[in-house]
Amino acid sequence: MTGLGIAVIGLGTIAQTVHLPLVRRNRETFDLTAVVDVSPSRLATVGGLNCVPEARRFSSVPALVEAVEAGTAPVDVAVLASTGSHVEDAAALVAAGIRVLVEKPLAYSLEELDGLEERIRAGSRDPSHWVRVGYMKEYDPAVRRAAELARDLDVRAVRVEVLHPADARQLSFAHLQPPTDDIPPVVAARSRRSMDLLLDRTLGTADPTMRALYTNVVLGSVIHDISLTRALGVPLVRVDTARRTGPGFPGSLTVVGTTVGDGVWTMGWHFIADCPEYRETVTIHHEKGTLELLFRTPYILNAPTELRVREASGPLGAAETCTTWPQEEAFEQELRMLADLGRGSDPSGSGPVQAREDLITAQALWRACAESDGITIDPQGEVGRQGRG
Repeated sequence: MTGLGIAVIGLGTIAQTVHLPLVRRNRETFDLTAVVDVSPSRLATVGGLNCVPEARRFSSVPALVEAVEAGTAPVDVAVLASTGSHVEDAAALVAAGIRVLVEKPLAYSLEELDGLEERIRAGSRDPSHWVRVGYMKEYDPAVRRAAELARDLDVRAVRVEVLHPADARQLSFAHLQPPTDDIPPVVAARSRRSMDLLLDRTLGTADPTMRALYTNVVLGSVIHDISLTRALGVPLVRVDTARRTGPGFPGSLTVVGTTVGDGVWTMGWHFIADCPEYRETVTIHHEKGTLELLFRTPYILNAPTELRVREASGPLGAAETCTTWPQEEAFEQELRMLADLGRGSDPSGSGPVQAREDLITAQALWRACAESDGITIDPQGEVGRQGRG
């Protein structure tokens, strides 16, 4: 080995399109020493394509941890990109001495986060030094520059707009491995039971549409915008109204709330299956002008974010600049952060503390949607105890 041993766990879309290509591109920093997936066929195919020996292809995180502890799989860091809650696997990896980048969401409930932090601290480790959440936009140079410019401004309004096409529209370029149907039934059934119990305790409603809204939309997509505006210094600090509309599911989500300094925070999230491309725009209006970020399809590497700055120029003029960083990839900067974490430093980025802030906001947003649909929330459930935020 010449670099840090890295394991990629969950070999689906994000691993195939982003994480594995970037690990190969950064071969002076990382050695891909293990892969994990519950599908035997995907494990064999993706593991083979990435030259991972059969002995280091695992069907579960416990199997990986056993090999690490036996000294047969040298792993320093891991990318945890499996589906569902990541708490159990993240705790097991940290206990084995592996620092972890966890794709969102880190957890579906605050109770889970409590348990994760307690287990990490029980091993005399600081959670903030061992776990990062995969909010790649935080590492985008355009975002970091916008955050610098937004510092100390009198923010009047924040507007987020997302046009979300069907996955096939976004991913046809990637030539992904075909979907698999060979996950062992007992594994799939156990995962479903675990998620059902978790959502029962968290949401306090059995309404299937609202449960899908929480898992697939709020924590599957909108959490990125919650974390992004937090990173920009203009977080959603209070949810006033939120409503799901439009034909079919998931339709559109409209949110109105408040950011710092009593500024207005609004979001329009729209699932439009035949939209030609994913498009996300974040606009910050302030007393001196406007900052605007335009994000491209997230699965395409080196598709740079545009930062547009509009401000006064002289007594009667106005100026607009557009800047991109075409050779700085957000996902790659995120991976380099993981390398720093693996070497024992304490780089920037969201850990469990920030994940908790984002989850509280996401739950408040979801609750407002449920209330607008006339859904009764059990006050004994976790969301029922939280309120609007």
